[in-house]
Amino acid sequence: MPSSSGKPIRLRDFIRVGDLFFSVVGYRNDESVKCFLRYAPGKGGRFKDGREYRKLSHEEAIAVGERYFSPKEGVFRVNHTEIDEVFKPEERLSEAMDSEVRKVVDFLHEIPREEMGVTGSRLIGLKGQESDVDFVVYGRYWFEARERIKRGIERGELSEPDDETWEFIFRKRKPPLSYEAFLLHERRKYHRAFIGSTYFDLLYVRGYEELNKPIPEEVGTKLGKMRVVARVISDRDVFDYPAYYPVDHPEIRAVLSFTHTYAGQVFEGEVLEAYGQLEEIDGERYLIVGTKRETEDEYIVSRTLLERMGVSEYLNDRIESV
Repeated sequence: MPSSSGKPIRLRDFIRVGDLFFSVVGYRNDESVKCFLRYAPGKGGRFKDGREYRKLSHEEAIAVGERYFSPKEGVFRVNHTEIDEVFKPEERLSEAMDSEVRKVVDFLHEIPREEMGVTGSRLIGLKGQESDVDFVVYGRYWFEARERIKRGIERGELSEPDDETWEFIFRKRKPPLSYEAFLLHERRKYHRAFIGSTYFDLLYVRGYEELNKPIPEEVGTKLGKMRVVARVISDRDVFDYPAYYPVDHPEIRAVLSFTHTYAGQVFEGEVLEAYGQLEEIDGERYLIVGTKRETEDEYIVSRTLLERMGVSEYLNDRIESV
């Protein structure tokens, strides 16, 4: 079902099927909604309408929502006829407007209110004690918000994440990079910050007029693991989902990242190094990095950045350079 406004379901919306809450993880949702099960009834300290819910791990989600899980894609697929409720960040911002969200909204006051929202547990009324502010800005306005964050940090209006926060993100994401290399890339993205004691992420979502960008989401034919070193041609879509890195390379068209860890990792004109799964999709070859949040042995780095900063050892001890 569409939302009450009749708008199509898009990335970072949530849907409810009975007492299960799914986050939407794609844009191509015409036939069924591409999503991942996040919350289900259980002991978890989150309450809604008199019922307790828990946040699910990857493995728990597959077990609880088995009937919706697509092993081929590694995500869940829900038919529109089964959806009981759609939660859209831009439509429910007022409902999620506590004092922490208000700080972010006020800071980004130059962005039209209808082009922003909050996703995650706050969107669906299941905020926990440790819930961060997952703040969404749509389309071209996201880039204005990112620039505002950059200026805010430079002027002292905002603070960069502290060491404890960076280390927490690093442990949570489990990249095969050294902590030094991870931090070098993250600090120039300007999509995380503190306003006072309130931590927030700035998340990119396409505007409705951009939903059909020709960036592949579907699973292709797997051709084996591959390492690529190539120059990035454009950085227009490197914060998109999937993050899209078109490269000057004789064999592949682009590197695609399905994990937020590697969004905004390399910019136009820089030399990218990536290791992932080579796939053929609609006659074109792509290197796919990170279909899971924990990226294991797959990675994307900017060789240009690492060389400029004098970092030669950038993979951690769990893997060897390939």
